[in-house]
Amino acid sequence: MIRRLLLSCALLSLAPLASAQAPTTRAHVPTPQDIAALLAVDDPQISPDGRRIAYTVGTPRADGKPPRTQLWRVAFEGDAAPRAMPAPAEASDRQPRWSRDGTQLLFLSDRPVSGGTSLGASQVWRVAADGTQTTLLTRAATDVANFDLSADGRRIAWLATDAPSHADAARIAAKDDAVVVERPTRFSRVWVQDLATGAARVLTPTGMQVHDLAWSPDGRTLALRRSSGTTLNDFWYDSAVVLLDVDGGRIGDVLEPHASAHPLQWSPDGTRLLYGRLGAHGMVATPIVHDIARGTQVALGEAWPGTLWLARWQTDTTLLGQGQRGIRGALLRLDASSGAATELAQPQIPYRSFTASAEGRIAYLGLRDDSPGNVWTWDGTRLAQRSDHQPQVADWALGRVRELEWASSRDGRAISGLLVTPPDWDGATPLPTLVQIHGGPAWAWWSGWQGSWHEWAQLLASRGYAVLLPNPRGSEGHGSAFAELARGDWGDGPLQDVLDGVDVLEAEGVVDPKRLAIGGWSYGGYLSAWAVARSDGFRTAIVGAGVLDLASAALTNDVPDYLPGYFGDPLRERRTYDAQSPVHHAADVRVPVLLLHGEADARVPLSQAQMLHRALRFNGTPVELVTYPRGPHWFHEQAHEIDLQQRVVDWLDRTLR
Repeated sequence: MIRRLLLSCALLSLAPLASAQAPTTRAHVPTPQDIAALLAVDDPQISPDGRRIAYTVGTPRADGKPPRTQLWRVAFEGDAAPRAMPAPAEASDRQPRWSRDGTQLLFLSDRPVSGGTSLGASQVWRVAADGTQTTLLTRAATDVANFDLSADGRRIAWLATDAPSHADAARIAAKDDAVVVERPTRFSRVWVQDLATGAARVLTPTGMQVHDLAWSPDGRTLALRRSSGTTLNDFWYDSAVVLLDVDGGRIGDVLEPHASAHPLQWSPDGTRLLYGRLGAHGMVATPIVHDIARGTQVALGEAWPGTLWLARWQTDTTLLGQGQRGIRGALLRLDASSGAATELAQPQIPYRSFTASAEGRIAYLGLRDDSPGNVWTWDGTRLAQRSDHQPQVADWALGRVRELEWASSRDGRAISGLLVTPPDWDGATPLPTLVQIHGGPAWAWWSGWQGSWHEWAQLLASRGYAVLLPNPRGSEGHGSAFAELARGDWGDGPLQDVLDGVDVLEAEGVVDPKRLAIGGWSYGGYLSAWAVARSDGFRTAIVGAGVLDLASAALTNDVPDYLPGYFGDPLRERRTYDAQSPVHHAADVRVPVLLLHGEADARVPLSQAQMLHRALRFNGTPVELVTYPRGPHWFHEQAHEIDLQQRVVDWLDRTLR
């Protein structure tokens, strides 16, 4: 058995929630190249009449280019196959949005514009519902980042960052480009354009950064989410919801001072506004319905024992929601007056991405155990898959996915997770095993497909490994209080929940304790480094983009409010930060460690990996650091994705086999 962090405890029982596909005879073992080449489906947008769905498909590209995205359409029901919307060869189209009457589809695109050398690359375009008559709508000087069409279809509001002045542009060209940090001079501002005349005017002042906007049904008001700063930290942690009188230009009082990034949406009758409220410590958020006339606020789904990600209006009194409870996704009906939630279905979904029609039809990004994300629908009675953009996966040798739940030895709380085992496993022979930890920690593994540069389970299961994907305390899926259990404790509490699951799988005969590894990305890298310093059960750790010295990370990353939400002021609480930092326990690490990190990572700076690498070298511990030029926190270059996956496989083959 794994040596306990705390006092040893009685063996717990493991309850299988569901068993997935039967043993497969598929022959092709997927390679990192195969997985990195998978198309990415996203952003399903159902038409107002519920009959059609527009969505995006991303195609990976070589040479360091980001994926090219293209718009597709499919009928909500029937036998018609999905169709791609024609586009120039190198153009990327994204963010499809239907007009209120469903006759037009608007979208952002970097398509070439005649005479548009002085325009931003990303503009708003419009196409008829049948895919014909594509028209350029905006001619913004900089990239359009977001937009909304008025209900009558006559005006469009959009966001674009100020262009540099001629003097500033000249200084930048001359490399006279010193920057005063956190003192912005260019802001994302609201523009409104009359579509009949093409005349556009800016509505918000300099000094106000606008992140999101939504027209009221009567066209008189825009709801805005704004902040005074332009950083990512302002976007996530320091924004407020206000109303803007479009004709008069007056900005009203703050409706919500601690807004989350939940999209703004008016009720159909325009009396209530939907937005998100950030929790006190910044790690959870709650959708809020605000009655404008009465000034009352209703929190949605607070009593529901899961994590409500997203809500959409269906009628004036009812919303539809999407979230996660345990390891499963959930579709819900929400009462606008009480906030009460009723579960409608438990689909397999990887993250928030759904829209709904007034009749209650839903289009969402769904998946299966043996198939990546595609467009799925809910008609009120059944779930149905409407696209299949990765047909080659049907010929792959894939691992079997099993949903799990076990009780924590610390306090008896239910801990959920997934187990992925090789397709030809006999069910009796203990397996070399990787425990993969998710990021966050306020995030979660989901039931369904687990195959990408960041999700290694299918890649490893097809090569004879078992992969345990646990959602320990601090994760989503069990309510806000469960997610906030990681406050002040990123290490021992979550790790014990993980070890409890490993212990039971070992007793069940799944895990070979002599061939056990741990790994993960971001917070997953953190807990992996923590685990090999605090437990002697793991033979190696794979630390991807891990937060390893918490105090220095809090003082150098691009979201400085993030870590203080968990641990307080990094200066006054320095002892707490250090006690929770793997780099300060590096002397206790005796097993080989693989460090993987992007060189352009602003979320978790490269110095985090460099510190642990040097500490382990001083310690005499076998360690290897691999860095990826241009790599941000979330990779998008195909060659990097392939290399990272191959290194994971090769490292485990060397250290466990």
